Amino acid sequence: MNRFLKFAAAAAVLTVTLVGCMVAGRDADPADWPGMVSIQTVSGRQVFHECGGTLIAPDWVLTAAHCAEDMQIDANGRAAQYVRGADGRWTRSGSLAVAIGLSDLRTIPPGSVFAVRKVVVHPGYKAGAPERGNDLALLQLSSRASAPVMPLDGLAGAPVDIYQPYADVLAAGFGRKGEGAQGEGGVTRTGRQVAAGSLILQEGNVPPLQPPVCAQKIQDGLAAANLSGSFAGVTVDEATQICAGIGGSDSCQGDSGGPLVLRGPEGPVQVGVVSWGLGCARAENPGIYARVSAYAGWIASVTGLALPPAPAPEPIAEASEEEAESEPAGPADAPASTEPSTPAQPD
Repeated sequence: MNRFLKFAAAAAVLTVTLVGCMVAGRDADPADWPGMVSIQTVSGRQVFHECGGTLIAPDWVLTAAHCAEDMQIDANGRAAQYVRGADGRWTRSGSLAVAIGLSDLRTIPPGSVFAVRKVVVHPGYKAGAPERGNDLALLQLSSRASAPVMPLDGLAGAPVDIYQPYADVLAAGFGRKGEGAQGEGGVTRTGRQVAAGSLILQEGNVPPLQPPVCAQKIQDGLAAANLSGSFAGVTVDEATQICAGIGGSDSCQGDSGGPLVLRGPEGPVQVGVVSWGLGCARAENPGIYARVSAYAGWIASVTGLALPPAPAPEPIAEASEEEAESEPAGPADAPASTEPSTPAQPD
């Protein structure tokens, strides 16, 4: 997608994962990734993988806002991808399609590809600036899918803890296999040409970092690239973002919008959405993910998914009359002093 050029021009260092394959990943079993989505542009007989996403309800897909910036609804009520030229004019590049549950983009089972009829970008997202946060979008499918959906943290079951010892945190996608890697191409059984970072779904472990550590690494990375001025104020918001990976396995161009999950005995729970990062799998440069639980209310309001019930308040035990009479008077029972308090002195 052309927005990557904005960051490539800035010394080719800040790689916002506008279209993020797993670097140092491995072939993934789609059964381990319920609702895994490839968001595609279809132009004639050509299919281009653009971003990842997840089916979170029978007719709703969760992805990154920067993946949706060039989407528009045509007169026929279906979404299409557009490209904005240097003169500011938009040119239609192809129809938008969502392929669900694929392990190989060349093998497309019947009933796995859907059109999109509605695009909802988070209202707090700033176009062209996923590093500023709120990088989420929702796509409504033209019809309901029967595929399994991805459980979301904050909307399914109890909250999860990605910082627990031995937490199995992973990301997946069809993006590039390295920062400078070439994409892959292939042909479907019906003769369509398919292009993607990786034609095979990849997954990789990306251990989460504590937010203060991550924020410092981001600042160090920007400083090393002489980009601190251009991206002043860019940091990691603990409440709305997750930081994961410090080299080795990482998401890259083509993985954007895809899931970050915590995998446990009962299966995966999506905790994040691939958003941006400084390059791909660079040592000490983590990837940044939108924190799904922080946006559970917004997701529910758009899709109609039900929020889990709020936990009941803990009952307050009342003391018996005998206990109340036997308790000594505490500070709250003492008369208020009229003497001014003495300020604490510094050590």
